[in-house]
Amino acid sequence: MSNSLAITQQYPVSQYNLLVPMQTVTEIADIQKPVMNVVQISTDLNDKEIYEQEKAKKAWTDRDGYSHPAVPARYSITKKGLTKLMRAAGIKILSSRPVIPSTCQKCANMNAAIGKPVRCGACPNKDVKYEVRISVPQLTGEDMEVVAHKEILVDDVVEGMSDKQRAEFLKFRNEMCESKALNRALRTAMQIKGTYLIEEFKKPFVVAYLVPNLDNPDVKAEAVKAMFGAADDIYGSHKTRKTIYVDDDYDDGDGHEAHDEPIGQPYAAPEPEPAPAAAPRAQQNEQAGHAKEVDPDKCVVCGKQLTKGVSSYSIEKFNIPLCMDHQREEERERAQL
Repeated sequence: MSNSLAITQQYPVSQYNLLVPMQTVTEIADIQKPVMNVVQISTDLNDKEIYEQEKAKKAWTDRDGYSHPAVPARYSITKKGLTKLMRAAGIKILSSRPVIPSTCQKCANMNAAIGKPVRCGACPNKDVKYEVRISVPQLTGEDMEVVAHKEILVDDVVEGMSDKQRAEFLKFRNEMCESKALNRALRTAMQIKGTYLIEEFKKPFVVAYLVPNLDNPDVKAEAVKAMFGAADDIYGSHKTRKTIYVDDDYDDGDGHEAHDEPIGQPYAAPEPEPAPAAAPRAQQNEQAGHAKEVDPDKCVVCGKQLTKGVSSYSIEKFNIPLCMDHQREEERERAQL
C-alpha cells in the first residue's frame, strides 16, 4: 500500500512555520506512519519562550539627507521554546559532556611534547567547552545525528561585569555552556532561524517524523516482543544515521548569525539529561573496585609505580591512577566514544 504525505498542502507556509527539510514525501512504507506536531511559541516575553535579539530602530535621516527606514525588532527562541520543539519533533539527547577548551588544549599539547604532566586546575584558566550529540528522526526513516560544540572564554564574557555578576556567572558557567551547546544543536537540527519577526511567531511551528505503524499487525507483534525484551526493536539499531557537526561560529542560513541566549541574565538550571557513557577503562576499574582496593601510587593497568604528581593528575582527570602511557591510551579510547 502506497502512502504519501504532502506537507505544504496540509500546512501552507502562509499559516505555519515548517521545520521540515522536505515539502513532500512521495511514499511512506506501510510499517511506518508520519507524526505531524503543531507547536505554538508564546509571544509573551514573560513566558520566556522568546527574547529580543535585535531592538527596533526608528526611521531616521542622516546628515547627508539620506532617509533610513524603520527596522522592526527581531526575536530568538529561548531554551524553553526550543525544548518544546525538541519534544514535539521526537529528538533525543545521545550525550552531553565537557571537552577540553582551546586554551587548555594548547597547554596539553605543550606538556605532551615535553612529557611533563601538569596538575589540571592549578592554573587560573576557567574557560569551559561542551559537546552535545542529539538524534533527530527524519521523514526518510533514518536518524540524523547532530553534534554541536560551545566554548565560553571567561575573560571575554565577564568584561564589564561587576564582582557580584562575575561570581554568579562563574558559579553556573558549566551549566550555561552545556545549555548553549544543546540550543545550537537543536537550531541546526530543526533548521530554526537565528531571528524572527514577532508576526512570524504568531504562526505555529510544524515538525514531522516517522514512527512505527502499530495498525500493521506485523509491526504490532514486533512491538509487543520488544516491550517484553524478547527481541531487539526493529526500528533502532539498524537505522542509517547521518552526523552533522556544528562549529562554534556558524550562520543559520538566513543571513542572521545564530546567537545564543544572552549571558548575564538570571540562570535557570536545565532539566537533567541522560549522563554520557563512562569511558571503557574507568568503567571496568570502577566495577573491579568492589573486588580489590586500588593503590593510588600504582597504575591500575600495568602496576607501574607512579609519582605523586602523575597519580594526582590521573585520578583527577580519569578517576583512576594510570601511568603516562596508559593515560594516553585512555584519552584515545574516550575520543572514540
